Amino acid sequence: MRSLIQCTEAFELSASISQKGSLGYHLKLIGFIPSAIHPEEQVRFQGIFSKIELEALRDFLDAAIKESV
Repeated sequence: MRSLIQCTEAFELSASISQKGSLGYHLKLIGFIPSAIHPEEQVRFQGIFSKIELEALRDFLDAAIKESV
């Protein structure tokens, strides 16, 4: 599963997640600069996370969004 998070003329950021069997889920944040001389996707962050860790990340993001309103 992959989703575009941010898109401007100068930069794109997307997130990708796939299940890695019993290891958990492989989460990647991928950057792309379309105006570069040789544009290519670059993994900016990646890690293997358990379901509980992903839920903690989701809860953190939800709380941060609610707090900023």
